[in-house]
Amino acid sequence: MKKIISLVLCMLTLFALSACTPIYPGLPDISEDPMKGIEIYCWQQDGEWKCGGTVGTNRRKFDYEIRSLQVVTIPQMKNILKQKGLTDCFYVILVDLSGDEVVYLDIEENLAQIGTLEMQLGRFDANQQN
Repeated sequence: MKKIISLVLCMLTLFALSACTPIYPGLPDISEDPMKGIEIYCWQQDGEWKCGGTVGTNRRKFDYEIRSLQVVTIPQMKNILKQKGLTDCFYVILVDLSGDEVVYLDIEENLAQIGTLEMQLGRFDANQQN
């Protein structure tokens, strides 16, 4: 009897954990309007732009925080931002993840690329109303 109860409890635990899959991958569950915006970390991987997002803070993220972001493509992130109504409160941060340490790329040197990524993520969507 104890084995059956243990088996049922294990199955219930696995079921509960599998039900915790986020509806919007690529961003944490955001229940309120983020006061400090959404940080979208973008990097090139195999010739394609990848990204992951998190709620904005007043500090630089640790390497493990950036590397643990759920990775999505730019079009996927655009859909996520649009579905969550966050197309006007995100900002792009370019990073290089090719080495052992996360390297933040200079904003001024990469302004054009940041602008392009913002457009691709829906910042200046022609269908968006002011």
